[in-house]
Order: sequence, then structure tokens, then C-alpha cells
Amino acid sequence: MKFFQKTGLISIILSFFMLSLIAYAATSPGLGLASTFGILSSTYTNTASGTTINGDLGYTTGPAVAPTVSGTTHIANGTYNQAGIDQGTALAALNSQACTFTFPAGAVDLATDTSHGAIGIYTPGVYCTTASSAASIGTAGITLSGSGTYIFRVNGALTTVANSAVRLASSASACDAWWTPTAATTLGANSTFIGTDIDASGITIGDTITWTGRALAFGGTVSTVRDTITVPTCTVATTPGTTPGATTAATPSTTPGLPNTGVGPQEKNTPLWIIGAVILASLSAIYFIRKKA
Repeated sequence: MKFFQKTGLISIILSFFMLSLIAYAATSPGLGLASTFGILSSTYTNTASGTTINGDLGYTTGPAVAPTVSGTTHIANGTYNQAGIDQGTALAALNSQACTFTFPAGAVDLATDTSHGAIGIYTPGVYCTTASSAASIGTAGITLSGSGTYIFRVNGALTTVANSAVRLASSASACDAWWTPTAATTLGANSTFIGTDIDASGITIGDTITWTGRALAFGGTVSTVRDTITVPTCTVATTPGTTPGATTAATPSTTPGLPNTGVGPQEKNTPLWIIGAVILASLSAIYFIRKKA
């Protein structure tokens, strides 16, 4: 009888442990109208021909040299303004998710860091730097490995060096890679970048960058030079700040052309059948214990 009591207790503990791991897994928010934008900014600067945006473009102040845009260019219109609101809602949803790993204090080179695990390899999770700690990606680059959401919450600037790369492996998707620096983003020349960067402090894209993702800087400036930005095709909820199965975030107030400061709820995307299965397993274990007692 004691054996069954012990095993039943262990089952309960493991069930709740599994539930907590599932419930707090990183999740990708919807972007609403911002989802189709390769570049969204207050001021957009492009100084040379050769830039291609495979997606929409939005700005208030336009470039000296127009890029090639496969989608629609929105100049301070209603779609542009709503996309800015949706950008802010998604950012709030990303920032509300708990860190699964925090780097040691100080600036961190993601390409050489070993505190998080294997050098240059990142699995799904929420990676955070400490207060006022910038992050960079060195020459060796990094690989996002595995299906799931990757959130890099940088409490400072984000920089990539020339010729660096962010790569995908083992079913990782550009749809689920997110960068939320609190200071400016700067991408080095001839580099490859992956994911959606939400940064109202400004995004400087160096010469000849290949970027699969989005440069979302509503309220800030985005600059390009002979770059190619491709919006990934993603299957996600269109409601901003949500994932399939999650509740809708309240729309924060915003002023077009200024950073969005709205706060949304923490995102959790646990399928209900998984939650039900874990709860059922726990209840069955309790019943089993009582019956044997």
C-alpha cells in the first residue's frame, strides 16, 4: 500500500511539473496588420538602388531612393497606423513572457556564449540579458535549432557583425524568431538575419543584408542599403498579441509616429487537450491512492 501511495504521489508531482513546463513555453504572438510588413517605420531611409522588400512597406517620411516592393506601400494611412498599434501589442505580449534563460551580467556575444548551452546553438525559449546589457552576434553566427518559439529580449542594443549569420535547423522557423531590443538594432554588411525585430529605437540595416523576417520600428527610423527583406509565410492568428487558443490582448492606446507603450497579457498557447490529460492523470492518481488506502 505504501508503495502505491508513493508512486501515486510521484505521479501527481510529475503531472503538475509537466503542466508547468508546457504552460510556460515561449509562444509567438500574432502581429495583426503588421504581419505583412517587411519594413514599418516613422522615417524610412534608403540611399542606393538595389533594395528589395518582399512584403509591404510603411512609413511617414520616405526614402531618397525607392526600393522594389512586392506588396503595398502605406504612407501614414489607416493601415499603417493600425499596424503600428498591432506592433506595440505584439511587443507587449513578447515582453510579458517569463525568461527561460538569463545571460550573465554584461554585454553578450550570442555566437561565442557558452553559459546557455552548446556554443552557437539555441533551442526554443526566452533568452534575456540583464539590465543595460547589449547583445551581439559575432562572425561565427548562431543557429536556432528545433521547432518552437525563440525570443531574444535584449535590454540594450542589438548588433550583428559583418558576414555573420543567423541560421535555422531542425524545423526552426523564421515565423517564430523574435528580437526585442530596448536600444537600436544595427546589422553588419553582408550578413544574414532571421526573425522579426521589433525596435522603435531604430533599425540600421547594413549593405547587402539578406533578412527573412520583419523590421518593425513604428515610431523610429529604418535604413537600408541594397538589402533584401522577405516576410515569411506564417500560419498564425491575425489578432495582434495572440496565438491560436490564447485570449485577445486589449488594444493599447498609441499615437501614430511614437513608440507604442501598451501592455498586453502574458501569452500561453497550451492546447486544452494537453491540460485536460494532465489534470485527468492527476485525478486518477489521487483516486488510485484513496482506493488502495
